[in-house]
Amino acid sequence: MKVETNDPRPPYVQVADGLRRAIQSGELSAGTKLPSGRELANEWGVALMTLQKAIDQLRVEGLVYTQRGRGVFVASRDGAPPTDDLSALREVVEELRRRLDVVEARLGSNDGAST
Repeated sequence: MKVETNDPRPPYVQVADGLRRAIQSGELSAGTKLPSGRELANEWGVALMTLQKAIDQLRVEGLVYTQRGRGVFVASRDGAPPTDDLSALREVVEELRRRLDVVEARLGSNDGAST
């Protein structure tokens, strides 16, 4: 896919429209990791900043989401990340809660000793 120079739409809009069509048609399904920014920019024949602007537009629309350090993924139809990501997040929150309980218990025992 390449940006059409005779198209009146800005390049980032053309890229966003093309990716949007691929998502809506099911060519890119929920949970699919998009190629890297550089790969997509090369594929579309645009600058990396142009590609980022297109991805930002899709993110605002709820069609994609970013996982820091992992990449950009196609969102589910309701815009939510896949359930397995939510389960992993819950596990992290529970682990942090357990650690906080330990810290609070230690601080509580120190408070009694200093009075």
